[in-house]
Amino acid sequence: MCTPNTELQFCTCVEGDIYEVKDIYIWTLNNYVGSKESMIRGKIMQSTEDFENGISAENILSKLNNGNIFDFDYTPQERDTLSISFNAKNRAEYKYFSLIVRDGIWQNGRNPAFVSIHKEIAQGEVKVIYKEENIFLNHCKHLKRTYGIDIPELIKVRCANLKDDSQDPIYLALINFKEYKIFYTHEFIKHVAKTYFKTYPDENSEKLQIIIDHAQNKFSLLEKKFISETENLAFLNRCFKDLNNDIKKCFTMVIPVGDEEYLFTDGFLSGTIGYKSKRKNSYFKNHSQKLKFESFELSKKTI
Repeated sequence: MCTPNTELQFCTCVEGDIYEVKDIYIWTLNNYVGSKESMIRGKIMQSTEDFENGISAENILSKLNNGNIFDFDYTPQERDTLSISFNAKNRAEYKYFSLIVRDGIWQNGRNPAFVSIHKEIAQGEVKVIYKEENIFLNHCKHLKRTYGIDIPELIKVRCANLKDDSQDPIYLALINFKEYKIFYTHEFIKHVAKTYFKTYPDENSEKLQIIIDHAQNKFSLLEKKFISETENLAFLNRCFKDLNNDIKKCFTMVIPVGDEEYLFTDGFLSGTIGYKSKRKNSYFKNHSQKLKFESFELSKKTI
């Protein structure tokens, strides 16, 4: 594990329902009121004591036991609890840990679930502040500005503290990123073929095949359309518009990671990896009116 060059800020400046904001670190400070009877039974999700970016139980316990870390006056009371979680878009990336005051000292733990009554004192966001300018974080801003890609906090944390010559596959994929690749859905290919052969009933699929192959790396997420300086992609843009410019309905956008492996993105980078499986033939009316397109398979790997 690396030692991030970061500081943490516990602030209450988020407006509205903080739990509606995804991919941020949330803290909730509660005062213990008492106990209650409850018929609820179940297991609590296992906690994670270290988010590997400075947000760890050990680090925050040290701060709590050496003064006030919040942006308001606060004096700890016995059995107060502090919960910290990463409110991820993807449930599989959700993480949390809980701390409690016992015998006047903050330590790992929580009050019994289901039977404890709490009163919320405050909540807010834990902000990870990098103390020095970071090349990778600057690159993330470039990806957002130029390509419309939002890099989630977990990936920023993973990559921002790596060395410039790191061979980490995710780091390399993002640092060297130049263009998306897309995998067309069968629904989109079916609509494209139906529209094309209805317009040009005597044509074979040769010209159309060239267009969809060329367009596979020519979609602009910022402009929400296919763009090319050498090919006329107006027909594909028309078909995309027919399906309400719905990216997920028309194709899966990916960023190459390694040998036939890809990270999924629709503007927000997913932690799921997929890989190309094969090139399929889809036939329309007869064997001269067919299209080949690549499919992918979902990998169990996540970043």
